[in-house]
Amino acid sequence: MGWSTLYVHGKPGFEEEVLEQLERSSIGFMPGSVSGEENISLYWVDERTNTRDFKKAIGRDIVFRYRLRVFKSLEEVHAFQDERLASQFFTPQEEALIREMEHWDETHPNHQHYKHSA
Repeated sequence: MGWSTLYVHGKPGFEEEVLEQLERSSIGFMPGSVSGEENISLYWVDERTNTRDFKKAIGRDIVFRYRLRVFKSLEEVHAFQDERLASQFFTPQEEALIREMEHWDETHPNHQHYKHSA
């Protein structure tokens, strides 16, 4: 049997309940850890297990209570987190204005005297 890695991201405190549900299920798994990452758990599962079956084993109540998201790579988790952070700070219109200003700075290098710091 081969193993594949699944990363679970959710609200704080989900790890214990997820582990209990997986132990009751028929899914072959081994828990792991991701050092330096908050609210992320790692599980090695049978390579034939898809994310849908994994979520079913956890149970919809826990998935929704902790807003669990399942990813196949740590890069996907980080992309998701970056997307959430960006959406918390700026509206799409504000992001467009920021990109426009950055582009202006790149295309007008002689106008550095307009820059100032707070």
